[in-house]
Amino acid sequence: MLASFVFVSQPARAAAFSPGYWVSAQHQIVLQITPCGGDLCGFIMGIALDHPQDPMPKTWKGDSQCGFLMFRASPTDPDGQGNPQWKGVLQDPRDGKVYRLIIKFDAQGNLYLHGYVGLPMLGETQLWPRFTGQVLPGCRVPALDGS
Repeated sequence: MLASFVFVSQPARAAAFSPGYWVSAQHQIVLQITPCGGDLCGFIMGIALDHPQDPMPKTWKGDSQCGFLMFRASPTDPDGQGNPQWKGVLQDPRDGKVYRLIIKFDAQGNLYLHGYVGLPMLGETQLWPRFTGQVLPGCRVPALDGS
């Protein structure tokens, strides 16, 4: 989920943030992004399971991944084109590893999540599209195959 970032070009035009849901680049999770104080917080609110009867995945601590606070980011200076951006930390629920991140949104509401360790230029960016589907009870979502 987080170990293999996919490089995509940066958004051409940014948009103001609007709370909502986004699906991960690998179509495994649905993340709810909401304001938390002056920051943005991203919580896992949906997980695509291989089989409907599969148990909900656990964090490295043994807790359910459902509702896990995956990232918190604070507003920072705009990028070189004047687009708003947020910087913070992201934690992988599977192993507890922590990454730095920069997030931006384009005019269509897509999330550009740039994860890195050390210097931003050493990281990669993932495109997470807005999620318009339905999250079922128990944090379950139907197949997130991008269709």
